[in-house]
Amino acid sequence: MYLGSYPMPNVDGASNTFLTDDIILKEALRLLENDLVALRLVNRAAEKQFGGKYKVGDSVSVKKPYRTKAASGRILQVQPMVDQSVTMTVDRQSHIALQFTQTDRTMHINDFSDRYLKSAVAQLAHQVDYSVLVEAKNTLFNQVGTSGNTFNDTVGIDARAKATKLGIPNDGMVKLLLDPLDAAGYRKGLRGLNNGEMVRNAIERSYLGPISNMDAFESAQMPSHTVGVATGTPRAHAGGGALTGSTISTDGWTNDTTAILKKGDIISFAGVYSVNPQTYESTGMQAQFVVTADVNSGASTGPASISISPAINDGTLTTVDGEGNTVSLAAYQNVNAAPADDALITVVGTGGTTRRENFLLHKDAISVAIVDIEAPESAVVSQRARHDASGISMLMTAGYNINDFTQIYRIDILWGVKNWYPELGMRLHGAA
Repeated sequence: MYLGSYPMPNVDGASNTFLTDDIILKEALRLLENDLVALRLVNRAAEKQFGGKYKVGDSVSVKKPYRTKAASGRILQVQPMVDQSVTMTVDRQSHIALQFTQTDRTMHINDFSDRYLKSAVAQLAHQVDYSVLVEAKNTLFNQVGTSGNTFNDTVGIDARAKATKLGIPNDGMVKLLLDPLDAAGYRKGLRGLNNGEMVRNAIERSYLGPISNMDAFESAQMPSHTVGVATGTPRAHAGGGALTGSTISTDGWTNDTTAILKKGDIISFAGVYSVNPQTYESTGMQAQFVVTADVNSGASTGPASISISPAINDGTLTTVDGEGNTVSLAAYQNVNAAPADDALITVVGTGGTTRRENFLLHKDAISVAIVDIEAPESAVVSQRARHDASGISMLMTAGYNINDFTQIYRIDILWGVKNWYPELGMRLHGAA
């Protein structure tokens, strides 16, 4: 394998070669790339916005494509072009620590890798993949399946149908990511198929085969979700204002309850239906919204202000542009109507229970940027490697331990994760 300008060390032959920092780091980079699953299935375009060396907390702002709404008739109706941008922050840094002697450097690279690198690098891969999957859990608002029931191929087929109704492209870039226990249930179903080669491959590898024109994969890093307390008879509460936007007033929850809802919970409002993003016609399916921060209820009537995504937009939502002008967001309409005052609220799942999560993800939904991390100026050893094809970058630094005559190494990666288009994904709930 060729890693950009870093060719992999020659590991053939019986003779040992003194292992330089460059050889060790490139072997670690190779292992990391081979261990990643979720990272291969998401968008990496944000990395192009970063240049130079970065530290934790650095960010860039990336503009999203314009969206406009067609107008009818012969007379021109100019539609507003609204700038929408997302901020990508590289706020995740992980490292592994290595301690070995100069004698260890005379080992064959395969032996050195087995002893020092493989298990440690696997931890880095798990953290990167897990960050992608947690971002999906906390930001995807559309859902299919019965919370608490095991995933099966029927859920996958229903998910593809709902995805089509919601305008998620059927372009070969939509994948399914399954928890190993849900993947096992799907594999068992394959045993009765006549296509022996497909069944053998699906059972023996993490690739599960296609489900309704979507390739399915399993990942050991799939997160679970614990639903908030979710008790009471919650309703939307207009309070004299419109029930649109990203913060919704509600009441009717159990009084004075901590975590009445939790970040990642999915809710819906009676009478509020999603619309097709091309035709703006109702899909006939209740619109769903994800809670973006933990919610506590208050006293007396159980009031609670809920932050949700996406913002409820019945076509009347507006924003203010950079020049102070009020601009219509009609092109981003996502519901047929705003919730009525006292509209009943439904929470997906039973309060206080924990369930497995599976995901339908279009490649362009979540973006990941792995960047060159800024090296400390005082580092005795500072070695960087980047795989040009995958965009993965690692930094190795070291210091000498005078107490036991060893060199202490660390290998770091720095990355950010952002769900740019949560409307291009879906959660497929698994068993409790």
